[in-house]
Amino acid sequence: MQTIIMTVGTSLRTNPDRDLPNEQKRPWVTNKNRFEDQRIFNSIDEPLSWMKTAELELISAETNTLWRLDPDENDRILLLHSATPSGQECAEVLQNYFKTCLEQNYVDIEPIPDINYELDESGSALEQMASLLRERIQQGDGIVTLAATGGFKAQTMVMGLVGNALGVPVCYIHEAYKALVYLPYINTSGQPEQRVQRNYGGNLPDSGRPRNQVIQVQGEKQGHHRPKSWKKVEKILQDLPWVDLVRFDPQAFYAPKNGVKGSPRDLDDGRKVLWLHLHDSDQSHIAVSIETTGHTPEHLKAAATELRERLGRIF
Repeated sequence: MQTIIMTVGTSLRTNPDRDLPNEQKRPWVTNKNRFEDQRIFNSIDEPLSWMKTAELELISAETNTLWRLDPDENDRILLLHSATPSGQECAEVLQNYFKTCLEQNYVDIEPIPDINYELDESGSALEQMASLLRERIQQGDGIVTLAATGGFKAQTMVMGLVGNALGVPVCYIHEAYKALVYLPYINTSGQPEQRVQRNYGGNLPDSGRPRNQVIQVQGEKQGHHRPKSWKKVEKILQDLPWVDLVRFDPQAFYAPKNGVKGSPRDLDDGRKVLWLHLHDSDQSHIAVSIETTGHTPEHLKAAATELRERLGRIF
């Protein structure tokens, strides 16, 4: 079980789709009111009809983030939106999309205090948001992740502070790397530290394989060159005791770029497999299957979450 608490912005309305041909752009891209704090959709079917044809990576910051977190259908998703007409509209559309198109069963939306810059009331509003976040984290089921890609910068900063204080991972999408980036934990001296208590894979059995035999990825495959991040990733995989074997697998290209995804198929003995896709360019990428020691869906979730967070700290 996983709980994802995500701040919502207005990229669904305002993304310009500069790299898309005109026929693939969102139909409201020329609507001048999309930057105003007012509703722009006559009905929810208006944005959904386009969203159903678009790639998750391009629809909005929130869809791009959720896709990379690879939630199960019964994971809990909480969308926190600004108490504004535009913020609520985006949250409502995303809630409907996640439920009807991505088949997520539990998606809730909740307003957070509006930041009124003109009246300089942001301090009290942000303090209220911090208190709200703490409550929702404590109420979360299973592994809790904070996704801070959407929303005002001040809101994402509060999410980072609360996550650091409570030892909850905070991620966001880095546009240059097209990957989830996880914020480091910082101690009271301003130094980064490892939070070993967040070892998600702690309940997985250890592999009996010598760690120098875990990586069985041969030389350059299919004309692909290994990404620059591969050496660091290789070390991470060797250090994770529940990783049993890593091998090249073209099926793993179905995972998000620089991301992790659970394989839909188990090994013959029932063990769970993760897909990992590292991507620098079309000429420099690699896809591998990671055979774990886990046998249950909970094992797979724990392994994917731990690996995703560790990877998110090297980008």
